[in-house]
Amino acid sequence: MRVLRTLGKFLISVGFGVLLFVAWTLWGTGLSTDRAQAALELDFGRQDPIDARELSREGVQSIKVDDSFQPGPGEAVFRMVIPGIEVREMVVEGVDVESLRKGPGHYPDCRRGFEKPLCTDEEEIWPGEVGRVIISGHRTTYGAPFYDIDRLRRGDEIRLETKWGDFTYEVTGSEIVPPNSTDIATPVSDKPELVLTTCNPRFSAAERLIVSAELSDASL
Repeated sequence: MRVLRTLGKFLISVGFGVLLFVAWTLWGTGLSTDRAQAALELDFGRQDPIDARELSREGVQSIKVDDSFQPGPGEAVFRMVIPGIEVREMVVEGVDVESLRKGPGHYPDCRRGFEKPLCTDEEEIWPGEVGRVIISGHRTTYGAPFYDIDRLRRGDEIRLETKWGDFTYEVTGSEIVPPNSTDIATPVSDKPELVLTTCNPRFSAAERLIVSAELSDASL
């Protein structure tokens, strides 16, 4: 009988520990991200304006951000607002584990501080530029900024507020791809585009959910 009581207490302790771990994973990590987001907002507010020039190529209006803008891993780079799913997040530079714990991450080029496969050999694309801006984010932990991006529909707006202007993209569609699909990390395009990427389904990394959008308005 004493053995059974001891075993019962042990199982209760293990179960309680598991519940605590799940609670921290789902909600506790969000508290950490909330603190990081508040700090990022302050950092972003202190940043100076960044130079960008307007371009027109084959009827496509776009901009070109000054090449001197090369933020480091985890630094605030712009704000993302998605009214349809009530998202307002500071986006950081980088898609490594530590950066994504702070908020959604902008896919960087392979310069100092960024290593493959979490960077691209192609030119990095910034909001408003011709090419594909790629933003990755968590769907279930660390604030779960992309929890509801499956609800986005054609025509929904995604606003990117930067230090060189504000840019509105309209959703054009979504798709589910294998997690190792190389297309989702390709910034090359002949028009200004935006791609949001996250795990699919929720609580699993078996697939990737991709939401695509095109630039519809710009204010420098």
